Amino acid sequence: MSMPSGGFSLRGVIHGDNTGKYRDGWFIYTSKVKEEIDPDVFKTATGNIYRIDSWAPPSKTTSEYAPVPADWPTYRKSETE
Repeated sequence: MSMPSGGFSLRGVIHGDNTGKYRDGWFIYTSKVKEEIDPDVFKTATGNIYRIDSWAPPSKTTSEYAPVPADWPTYRKSETE
């Protein structure tokens, strides 16, 4: 997803998170991508690393999506179980 400030972020559904931060099936938006460290492996401005298993075109243009709320939850598994 392109960002108004330049660059892009990733958004999608999480599968196989080994950090315990996200549950399978959670939909996320990342912070700005800083580099592609390997093919389909990206590092964000916050230092997180994401591997993309499959790509799909967005269902609508970036400007049609609402911004992610500032209070968007990112609960750890232990906090929700």
